[in-house]
Amino acid sequence: MNMDNGILVTESFSYAKETLIGKWTRWLIFIICGLPMALLPFIFDPEKIAKATEFSWDLIPWKEMAVLFIAAFLLSFILSGYLARIYRGAATPPEFDNWGPLYIDGIKIFVTGLLWFIPVALAFLLMIAFAILGLSQDSHQPGPLGISLVVIFVIITVALAIIALLYSMMGIIRCARTGSIREGIRFTAITGILRSIGWVNYLIALVVLFVIGIVFFFALSAISLIPYVGDIIQLVFIPVYTIFSARYMTRVYEHSEPQGAGPVLTG
Repeated sequence: MNMDNGILVTESFSYAKETLIGKWTRWLIFIICGLPMALLPFIFDPEKIAKATEFSWDLIPWKEMAVLFIAAFLLSFILSGYLARIYRGAATPPEFDNWGPLYIDGIKIFVTGLLWFIPVALAFLLMIAFAILGLSQDSHQPGPLGISLVVIFVIITVALAIIALLYSMMGIIRCARTGSIREGIRFTAITGILRSIGWVNYLIALVVLFVIGIVFFFALSAISLIPYVGDIIQLVFIPVYTIFSARYMTRVYEHSEPQGAGPVLTG
């Protein structure tokens, strides 16, 4: 099936506007859920750290950081659960309701994404371990075997990272539509989805989304330089890109389905 990225971008942006403009409760929920991470820079005292003659762990507000990270982690499942409803392909923006199922959906989305990157993390840790072991020998120069193992695991880590990046988004959408984490990590099923979309179509779609993301966040970064006001503007507008990208990837996913297939409304 041919994919017109221009139409997908326009439709996804319109969907994001329909989700947020005039729906201030939805927008406020997004802002509240993003607030803990937005507050993180405010708990540091850069001048105090800069004036310190030597680094001290006491300069880091560990308790405040822990509270904000825990709050951000718990609230993230609300946003993930809402995005799961977008991934199911509803033609009109979903509501924040049925909080129990929504939160569970968010956890499923998180776990599915995490499972795709666990092999990457394990391969990376093995690479580091072999590098440390190679340098911890009596000789300061690692032997050929140590170098070979590190190179092999660098290649494995990069390969697994590429697979995770290409497959995880489709897996997350598949999990949202089936309600099953197992279905979200079924390699053969997701390979079939990507083949139906077309590898070239899929890669172009990812590049388009990446470029739009770079432009969007570059603009936000410039705005964030405005003291205080910039941070507020950034917090307000990040939901626009979040919803846009979720809808965009959902529409990409739907190009793997037969024309006329309706949205999946499981869960």
